[in-house]
Amino acid sequence: RLIVRAFAYAWRYKKLYERGVRMEDVMKQERMTKRTIYKYLNLAYLSPRIVNQLLDGTLRIPLQKLFDMASKNLSFDEQEKEIF
Repeated sequence: RLIVRAFAYAWRYKKLYERGVRMEDVMKQERMTKRTIYKYLNLAYLSPRIVNQLLDGTLRIPLQKLFDMASKNLSFDEQEKEIF
């Protein structure tokens, strides 16, 4: 599933970010632009309720809508209001 893969990238980039790996090194390693990496990284900060429901299949949202919502830096409550 595309969403599962997107979250796998998100959590991987979050782990690298938290370790202090330079963005230039991640860009080189992943062969992606900075913008693309941050787009996935933002997904790592979505509401756990939304993530759990997406991964267990009880919630379906287009990936682009998730990217758009994640880029807004909303609180978990605000994210959930947009979805539920």
